[in-house]
Amino acid sequence: MKKIYFPVALLSFFLMSCGGWTDARKQTVRDKCDGDIFDCDCFLKTTMDVFEDPNAYTSTLENESANQEQVDAYWDKLYEDCMTE
Repeated sequence: MKKIYFPVALLSFFLMSCGGWTDARKQTVRDKCDGDIFDCDCFLKTTMDVFEDPNAYTSTLENESANQEQVDAYWDKLYEDCMTE
């Protein structure tokens, strides 16, 4: 029975760790970009730089009040680096 659990656990670990910034997750960020205000390529790149793990991006923004300092720093960076002129 132990022989079955190890490969399943190993496969689960690799599948969870390989998720990263998939095309679908990148598209979710692009969809939130207001192209009249931001350069959307910069918006995406900055988001990915600030949040190396897309799950951190989601959890941080879903619980803004508990992460206010980090959220403010993220938006400040977007406004500094990615605003269109």
